[in-house]
Amino acid sequence: MEKAKSIITFVDNLLSKFRRVFLNIFTVLLLMLITLGIFGSLDSLFQSDEIETEDQILYLEPNGVIVDKAINRNDPFEEFEIFGSSTNQIELENILKVINNAGTDDDLKAIYLDVDGIRAYYTSALKIADALYKARENGKEIIAYTSGLGTTNYLIASQANEVILEKDTYGSVTPFGFSRVRQYQKDFFENIKVDMNVYAAGDFKSGPEGYTRNDMSETDKLAWLEFVTPVWEKYKSKMETGRGFDSGTIQYIGDNYHLLATENGGDDNETALAVGLVDKLMTKQEIRNYMIEKFGSDDDYEWPEGITGREYLSTLEDEKINKKQLRAQDKNKIAVIHVEGAIVTGGIDFNTAGSRGIVKNINKARDDKNVKGIILRVNSPGGDVYASSMITNALEEFQSTGRPVYTSMGDIAASGGVWVTTTSEEIWAEDTTLTGSIGVYSIVPDVSPLENWAGINYDGVSMTKAGDIYDLSRGMSEELNKQFRENTDNFYREFVTKVAENREMEYSEVLKFAGGRIWRGDTALELGLVDKLGTLDDAIDSMVTKLELEDYKVFSYNTEVEFEFDLNLLIQNKLPSQIQDLLSEISGLNRMLLSGEERYMVAYCFDCGFKNFE
Repeated sequence: MEKAKSIITFVDNLLSKFRRVFLNIFTVLLLMLITLGIFGSLDSLFQSDEIETEDQILYLEPNGVIVDKAINRNDPFEEFEIFGSSTNQIELENILKVINNAGTDDDLKAIYLDVDGIRAYYTSALKIADALYKARENGKEIIAYTSGLGTTNYLIASQANEVILEKDTYGSVTPFGFSRVRQYQKDFFENIKVDMNVYAAGDFKSGPEGYTRNDMSETDKLAWLEFVTPVWEKYKSKMETGRGFDSGTIQYIGDNYHLLATENGGDDNETALAVGLVDKLMTKQEIRNYMIEKFGSDDDYEWPEGITGREYLSTLEDEKINKKQLRAQDKNKIAVIHVEGAIVTGGIDFNTAGSRGIVKNINKARDDKNVKGIILRVNSPGGDVYASSMITNALEEFQSTGRPVYTSMGDIAASGGVWVTTTSEEIWAEDTTLTGSIGVYSIVPDVSPLENWAGINYDGVSMTKAGDIYDLSRGMSEELNKQFRENTDNFYREFVTKVAENREMEYSEVLKFAGGRIWRGDTALELGLVDKLGTLDDAIDSMVTKLELEDYKVFSYNTEVEFEFDLNLLIQNKLPSQIQDLLSEISGLNRMLLSGEERYMVAYCFDCGFKNFE
């Protein structure tokens, strides 16, 4: 009887604790929602439905990564600024739309440009620069203000009428070109007695070199220089045109900057002014006064009236279409499926092309009979084999319904970014797209030498021989080493075969430009790796022509990060200290109640470490 009472008491206490826990959670969430509602209501009181553009300055101050498709984070806590901000993403299409329209908008007085916060890859940066230069040629005055710029951001700023550098800072303007510098750790791992077992298929697959070499291989140097040298030439030409420099000026500055800086007392600001990279040096107060002097202001201490890039974008409405045309378009839809970031299993996230989310979007298009075709927009350095195969399998199922799949490559479509294109009927790239890297590698660290040195030993019994062979605690066996090698080669053969079948080439032909080597889009066209050079719009036009569609609608599925209520993460990164204290006592319960999604470990991966160096 006493035992029964004890059990009942224990259960009652447990249930009481659960009730307290969930009441606390509910209370906190309710208070958050109420607060959000209050602030949202107050904010709405001060918002105007109409945004005036006449006699305004366009303050274009983008801050974030330039992407093809921005991620919508379906996270209610992101609304609270005090919780911190997530990675900012700026859609290339939107920033180009703003610049192109502003360039011909007579209502706008000028564009005030701050590009310090932009992070863009080659192709995107060149497009933004071209749009700014066109706006300038159309007569729109552009004033760029910066606290310091590297190569890519200076390319963009150099298209302005004036470039003004913030003085009295440690910032500098350094358009010194591109470099590829890595850490090489072969001796390090040997010194700490760790064997890095590397299995690579492809002479140019340089991803694992950091583990196996003490310096950059000649093949990596060759591939990198062959890719980037023409891009650098294009950068220099556009910078020099924008600044009115003679040909060769940018190269001269980069080669002799140390001497030029010495001549100016080591002052980077004065050096930038002396060599003509900028036009003026000003403090933030001085640039404000300068803008007031040029464009006027209702207040001597207030910047000239203006609108932000986001506000201006909201005024640019698409062409009105009648209901009949809309119905026609709804019956003829082209779906753009984005592969943005490293290709991995799981959901879509910032800079992550999660195969589960991408496959879900492909299946939506498959089930929608009004979707006449898919444009796969790839902007990815690669990823793992399993995730890439999941995407191609879904695309093949879509194609089995008799509908086409085309590919449009953005800034980069390498390795796994090529794998996912191997079902496409047409592949489009831009001339500066980084593509190729058809190769595979895997890395298996073996710490048994270190453990042996430290006096750590393993021993035991196994029911099968394989149980011993696959136990890495006893070191890399000869049998396992051979299997890893053969598996890597097998994946490589599969990769090359897929490309050969898609390109209607012999296996031996593909091998000539495979091997893990990277290529520019224009070279890839010559090699037959892509079909045509052009933009996403060009790929869409090609599909529409083939399908003979007169009225059609182009759309992409909203890409949302799947929000998971993780109290531990919330406590660490989101909530103020007062609320953290309230929730800390229930974090253990959260771990017990919430189960994570199944994860996959894929040893064999593409070289996804090739990213922008800036």
